Amino acid sequence: MGAASVLTVALAVEPRLFDVEQVLGPAQMVSFRGVLALVLGVLALIIGGLCFAVTKLRVPLVVMLSVLLAGSIWNLGVVLDRGIAAASASDQRDTEVEDSGSDRSHASLTILAWNTQGGGASAAQIAGVIVDHGVDAAMFPETTPEVASEVAMLLADAGLEYSWDVTDGGMGRGSTPTALVVSAELGEYHHDADAGSTPRLPSGVWRTDDPALPAFVAVHAAPPLPEMMHEWRGGLSWAAHQCGPDVVMAGDFNSTIDHWADYRETESGGQLGACVDSAAAVGSAADGTWPTGVPSVLGAPIDHVLTGAHWETTSFVVLADEQAARSDHRPVVAEIIRAR
Repeated sequence: MGAASVLTVALAVEPRLFDVEQVLGPAQMVSFRGVLALVLGVLALIIGGLCFAVTKLRVPLVVMLSVLLAGSIWNLGVVLDRGIAAASASDQRDTEVEDSGSDRSHASLTILAWNTQGGGASAAQIAGVIVDHGVDAAMFPETTPEVASEVAMLLADAGLEYSWDVTDGGMGRGSTPTALVVSAELGEYHHDADAGSTPRLPSGVWRTDDPALPAFVAVHAAPPLPEMMHEWRGGLSWAAHQCGPDVVMAGDFNSTIDHWADYRETESGGQLGACVDSAAAVGSAADGTWPTGVPSVLGAPIDHVLTGAHWETTSFVVLADEQAARSDHRPVVAEIIRAR
């Protein structure tokens, strides 16, 4: 019983040690480290009570208690180490622009990612976040052309010019598109159809001719459901292969950094291919983005912004104040600057 307890808890809290972080079961459990810490702690309390009530089984129960406590403490340590809070993006933007000493559109960018749940978040709510946070480029999984167009019109009414585009990943009308909304200050971006898409759900790559600006990759990976595990792994692999020095990638990855071990580029320091996770870079990688119905510390941090080597993150924040939106995902905003 003791060996079984150790193995079960170890698989749950650190599946990477056994190379099973992308296997059905461990993949889902490790997504919710906050919940795991809580559940294991509660189980430890129950087993602790049984240690006093059932004296005949005290030795194996003490072993189970020790294992559960260790698992709970380990998970809590990981959550605290990765961080659940960061400075507000708006607090840092002005200072960073002044320090850059050059045109903001080429020196610093504000990136937004938000799975809007196919119309769950309204165009007005989306436009409000873009205005409030001075967003330069936004990636919106599950966003139709109608919504993206309305967002651009609302921004135009506010005196801001943005272009938009959507991709269905070549999957036709059966899949809700993924949208890119870009400030006109950044110039023209064109969709690179040759880059392909993640399986099952649409993702896309948009490029510019301006060498001072990055390519934008909007990601919507398939969820790790039992019938979609192969497509889920394929989506992470596709995203990892899009990474390069001048890439900024954002969206709903349906995965946490625990799931990316197979795609790390250790020489470049990348966490998904050659890209670095913005939340991890500033100490906010345990702040959950899904689902919105639970506190963020208990949620799964599956919505990300990642940068290539030519860009670095200065701040990252999960927008908990958008709880009123009817999406099941919280939006995330990252401030990035050109690497010096």
